[in-house]
Formats: sequence, structure tokens, C-alpha cells
Amino acid sequence: MGIFDKVFNQTELSAEKTFTKQEAFLATAVAIAGSDGYVSDEEWSNLVGYVRRIKLFSGCSDIDFNKMFDRLFTILKTKGPGALVQMAKPAMEEDLKLTAFCCAVDIALSDGILEEEEKDVLDQLMQVLEVPEATAISIIEVMLIKNKM
Repeated sequence: MGIFDKVFNQTELSAEKTFTKQEAFLATAVAIAGSDGYVSDEEWSNLVGYVRRIKLFSGCSDIDFNKMFDRLFTILKTKGPGALVQMAKPAMEEDLKLTAFCCAVDIALSDGILEEEEKDVLDQLMQVLEVPEATAISIIEVMLIKNKM
């Protein structure tokens, strides 16, 4: 690795490590939607629907969303959903943790199939976002009812 590779690689890594609070929230949604290697139409629709309704994103333009999604999907492809979850933790505001977990569960269940990879990411999200187990169970039960076919 040459000197320029080291400089540019380090710059990319440091820029990649910090998320805004909006990116942190989106990172959890992108992690669950892409955890099984494919984002279904239902998952994508649910993801976009959530973020458009949350006050956190009220000032975001389509260009802002595209930039955030491009960045997050690049990380998802190169480092996987677990990295997105871990990177989201420092910027995730306390009052958004349950909302992010609810959103993730809803997205995971929206296509009617809960893959093992999605279960793993939900378990990781529960731990990283410090969602109490009893609360997580309640959220999952409600989302199962909501997404019942």
C-alpha cells in the first residue's frame, strides 16, 4: 500500500465512522432491510414511509435522502448490516431508540418473511439500542399483528 492509499483510506474510514442523528436512524432501517441480501419492495416502501413521517427528517430534501442512502448502502455492501448497527449507536439519540427498533421490526416483517439474518440484526439492534427484552417482545407482538397477512 502506497502513501496516498494510506492517507485516502484513513480519510475514508474516519469519514465513514461518524453519523448524523438522521443517518444513525436510517442506518438501523437500512441494516434490517438489507440484512438478508435483498431489499423487497415492501421493505423499501415501509422504510421510506417511516422516514417521511418522522420529524427528524422534516427538513431533508430528496437530495439529502439520496446522499444518506447512498452512503449507508455502500457501508451495508462493504461491511454488512452489523457494522451499520454498531456505527449508529454513538449518534442515536435516546428518545429515538425505541422508534428505531419499532421501525426495524416493522420493516423486517413487512414482506411476510422473517429471515434468520433479520432475526440476528434485530437481536443486535435490541442490544445496541438497549431495548429491554420485555419491551422488545411487546413491540414484536404488535408488529406481528400489524403485518398479519
